[in-house]
Amino acid sequence: MNTQTIQEQIDELKSKQQLNRRERRYLMKLEEKLHPEKKSNTFNWKNLTIKASALLLVVVLIGVVIWYKQSQPAQSKLPPIDITGHIEQNPPSHISDQEMPESIQKHMLEHADGKGKPGVVIQYNCKKYICEKGLTDKLKQFVKKYSENVYLAPGNYDGKIILTRLGKRDILESYDEKKIKDFITF
Repeated sequence: MNTQTIQEQIDELKSKQQLNRRERRYLMKLEEKLHPEKKSNTFNWKNLTIKASALLLVVVLIGVVIWYKQSQPAQSKLPPIDITGHIEQNPPSHISDQEMPESIQKHMLEHADGKGKPGVVIQYNCKKYICEKGLTDKLKQFVKKYSENVYLAPGNYDGKIILTRLGKRDILESYDEKKIKDFITF
């Protein structure tokens, strides 16, 4: 389009009594083509509103995610009480000084020594918790009395003494022979 044609269109639009929005935008574009140095300095509120709304939405979503994560209780790390994912392997002995892999714990919950009645696993955590003097010796002596289906091993779980059997778990803060005996003789 040449300059004369643009000016004619501008004059025609300006001669109208009232312009609709589309015609006003078109007029602004024509004037910008004719006089690029006088580009309109009108502020585009619509674009600003869209960008601000998008930014606000992102900030709100981030806030909701942070709030949700902080409002969730910390998940405790506890030994298994089911047999899902077990392997057909027995621990080297009923009393161990090494942590027992969870897959083997699950197998012992299913049946002690791979053939007997369901097992009970007693684990203690004296790394994270302060254990009374002689705790491990007391636990070892106890397990020797019930060595048919009871296992003892240190653990890295959230509890000083954790008793597990198929479908049940109990956490003790101190050695309590009666509670342990009641747990294993269900």
